[in-house]
Amino acid sequence: MPYKMKTLSKITLFLILISSYLSANIFYIDEPVLNSKVYMEIHGDKKNEAIVFVHGLGDEASTIWKDSVEKLKENYYVIIFDLPGFGKSSKSSAEYTPEKYALVLDYIVSKYINKPFYLIGHSMGGAISIKYTTLFENKIKKLFLINSAGILHRDAYGEFLIKVGVDKFVDAKESDFLNTKITNFMSKVTNGLNKMVNVDLYTIVRNDELRQLVFQKNSTAIAAIGLMTEVFFDINKINVPTLILWGENDDVVPIRVGYILNKLIKNSNLEVIKNSGHVPILDSKEVYLNYLDKFLNKEIEKKEKNQTKVYSKDEKTIIANNTKINCNSRILKIIDSKNLQLNNCNLEKLIIVNSTVSLIDSNINSDNVAISATNSILNITSSDIKGRIAIELNNSKLDIAGTNLVSSEISILSKGINQVIFSLTTLIGPITTKVFHKKVTMQNNNKF
Repeated sequence: MPYKMKTLSKITLFLILISSYLSANIFYIDEPVLNSKVYMEIHGDKKNEAIVFVHGLGDEASTIWKDSVEKLKENYYVIIFDLPGFGKSSKSSAEYTPEKYALVLDYIVSKYINKPFYLIGHSMGGAISIKYTTLFENKIKKLFLINSAGILHRDAYGEFLIKVGVDKFVDAKESDFLNTKITNFMSKVTNGLNKMVNVDLYTIVRNDELRQLVFQKNSTAIAAIGLMTEVFFDINKINVPTLILWGENDDVVPIRVGYILNKLIKNSNLEVIKNSGHVPILDSKEVYLNYLDKFLNKEIEKKEKNQTKVYSKDEKTIIANNTKINCNSRILKIIDSKNLQLNNCNLEKLIIVNSTVSLIDSNINSDNVAISATNSILNITSSDIKGRIAIELNNSKLDIAGTNLVSSEISILSKGINQVIFSLTTLIGPITTKVFHKKVTMQNNNKF
């Protein structure tokens, strides 16, 4: 290309960018929830349907939505903003939690939108959007959650962080000193971090003096711990149509969170993008934009998991490693297996011995003991377990999330010493129903 043509192309591109910038309403507002200055951009005609985007952790903040804005601004009224503590908004040692952020979001919405709107959130922004919807559902037209963080109990998530490396969660731009401090801080989550200051994490983030002592003004770390300590007990009350999108290879937030959300949100649908990571907005831009279009223009219909009854009367034994299996036998025994994943299973009984097993989107319905685990590690996600005794543990570790345990006598029976991490799991007994979100150590003959 001749020099003059290249120069002309650069000038044209520059003019387009300037024109786009000038057509947007860009400004700051003072919000009273966290007493911060918030960077705002409003695009499009206020008469059009409104869309609000909420970003996650990271100082790129609302710039992550630039392609979405370009696609939508001609036909929609689009609001993006930098959360307090991120991007161009002010930073301090404030209470950066999903609940406080949801109140900031409502302050913005109340000023600039006077009708139901589409709410779209990524990562921590997804958690904020969930919290917002539980508080102000009447204002939401549809909800779009993209690789949403949160939901899991902090001990379950802490173990995941340790496996993938905490540096993928905490802002790498912070100083070496703060990164070392936060890495050590978060890596001890599963071992009782509260011993460091003799106060639990929830209180540290929500107490002005403790927060300043531990985090100084590291807004990323405050928001990360604030996210980990938020509990979403009301998530199953959400009724708005919800699209859940996940990058299959997310190494920041486990894909099991997507399954949990799809289980707990009644009118939802989970879509998974293959070969994509935590930020499909960038990793798989065209695929994401296609889903964005479907979200705005098509009905969201919940995809029900396979409820097919098992007609086989056989008993099957599996010894395998690093394998995914769809179950179709009446009684399934797993022995001496590692990293075995069971998907969409319909069983009468599951027996696990000396194994590491993940059970996802499954149904186990028994007249006696539905699941028996001995000397094993068992992760259960978005499933329904029913029995006289739903789960019997013998010197094992159970991480159970977004699951219903229905029992006529005992939900969980402990033989020996067992560790259980509950994440938004409902125990339905003959008398009471209760949602559990905590970590417990069960002694011999303890029961729930």
